[in-house]
Amino acid sequence: MRVLELDNVFVVNGRLAIKLITFAKLLHYSDIYLLQLIKKLLKKGIKIAFKWKKNWYIFLPTTPIKSIIQNKSNSDGGEVAITPSGNSINTNWDAAVNELPLAVNTALGRTNFTITVINNRLVIPTPSSVTLSSTLIPKNGTQFIPPNLGLFPAMTDYKYGYYIYYDENKMSTFDPGTAGSLKSTQIPQAFFEVCRALDAAENSRNGANPGLPPRRNLSTTVSFDTGTIAVAATVPIVTSIQSDGTIKIVASDYLGSTYSAFTNGSGDLTSTNMVAAFLEIASLLSASEKAVTPAENQPNNIQIQVDVEAGSAVVSANLPFTTASATNGDVTIQAIDYL
Repeated sequence: MRVLELDNVFVVNGRLAIKLITFAKLLHYSDIYLLQLIKKLLKKGIKIAFKWKKNWYIFLPTTPIKSIIQNKSNSDGGEVAITPSGNSINTNWDAAVNELPLAVNTALGRTNFTITVINNRLVIPTPSSVTLSSTLIPKNGTQFIPPNLGLFPAMTDYKYGYYIYYDENKMSTFDPGTAGSLKSTQIPQAFFEVCRALDAAENSRNGANPGLPPRRNLSTTVSFDTGTIAVAATVPIVTSIQSDGTIKIVASDYLGSTYSAFTNGSGDLTSTNMVAAFLEIASLLSASEKAVTPAENQPNNIQIQVDVEAGSAVVSANLPFTTASATNGDVTIQAIDYL
């Protein structure tokens, strides 16, 4: 059985780093074995890690690791990093992938180093194996139907445009709180609900201030042809480094309290304005996708890119939905719980 853990991402003198044990969980490898490989690289003068206060840390490259592996014959000489002790080292991932075993490079190539925001901190979702007793061997596995086949594990019956039924024991759960701004009880629906509310808040702000430049940081498009909700947003953020080296991220309220009012209802969200709630629920949805097992069946319907240098978080999402028609002719749109 696998559960989701959220491991901290650290900033070390401007470079992002994760603990070796986090790196091992992402690759599904033993941290002891990976440490042996790192020490072999060090003997050859190739550095991608450092030790600090009894823990080993891996410097993440600024170039995606998958791109480095695909072009591993082209070494660029590495990147300079400063360790917490003040030592300057040249981290060379290009040289490292040329020396690492093929199996490790294969694992690196299929690993998604997705950094997201949970409770205003940069974290990286990692799967954790719950060890069974050595005397017990499970005989039967639960079949998982990949989302890309158009079927969803919680769905029991579905007709586009008419109805959708779920097995409540398999649905994602979301607590909207008491008397809060949200009403959804599933994570994809809550995300779409916040998107609609933030879009409406932008329209209200722009309509009330015709003399000011419009604020259009969010675009939400519903396509009845494809049955998908497309979301594209760029949210300004403010970052600060905490005493333990983690990065705290706060979404800036670019609309102002008059238009971005939000009540969390003491539920799953802790944000107090609509902009922060959007980034928080997007991060929650992204982390929930990473909880799907096995890893090769994890959906990737939402992506979050945090640019600390530019001070922005870019959110892109494509969610499946269904519709229903009320007796008065009103059409409602409901995001499908694809998790």
